Amino acid sequence: MTGTKLLEQLLDSYQSSYDITKPFDINGDVYDAYASFNVTSAKYILIKKAELWRANCFEHTFFRCTDCLTTEHLADFRRHITDFIEPQLIRDKKKYPEKDHMYSYITGIFLCENSLPDHVRKEVRCFHYTKNYLLGIRGYSQARLLVFDLKNLTICGNAAAKDLVKGYNKAGILRPV
Repeated sequence: MTGTKLLEQLLDSYQSSYDITKPFDINGDVYDAYASFNVTSAKYILIKKAELWRANCFEHTFFRCTDCLTTEHLADFRRHITDFIEPQLIRDKKKYPEKDHMYSYITGIFLCENSLPDHVRKEVRCFHYTKNYLLGIRGYSQARLLVFDLKNLTICGNAAAKDLVKGYNKAGILRPV
C-alpha cells in the first residue's frame, strides 16, 4: 500500500465528521491534509437557558506522506504546534481558549513509505506536548503523534496516541496485500 492510497482511505473515514482541507500550509511548510473536528456537550434543566454545564472539545489532525520520517520532521511538527497551531487554531491569538473549552487534541499522522529508523521510533514514543490553561479550568491541549510504517506494516505512536494505535491495529488498516 502506498502513502497516498492510505491517506485517501483515512480521509474517506474522516470525511463524515471532520472538515478537511487539502493541502494545508503552515508558514510555508505544507501538510497533505488538515482535518478539524469540534463537538459541544451541555446539560440543562427543563429549558436550555437553565444550563448546568457546557464542554467544547476539539481535534486538529495534520496528515503528511513522506518517504522516510526523520527527527527533523518531528522537530518541525513541534515547532508548528508552538508557533502556529496552539496559539492560532486553539487560542485564536488570545491569552486563553474560549470559555467552556475542555480539551483540544493536536494529532500528527505521518505515513512513511520506507522503514522507520529505531532512533526515530524512540523519539516518536517519547514525543510529548501538553498545555494547561488556567490550571486546567479552561481545559488543556495535548499532542498525539501517529506514524504508519508502510514497509513493515506497523503503527507506532506516543503515549497520548495509545488509543489511536490500538484502534487502527484493531481495524486492520495495514493488512498485508
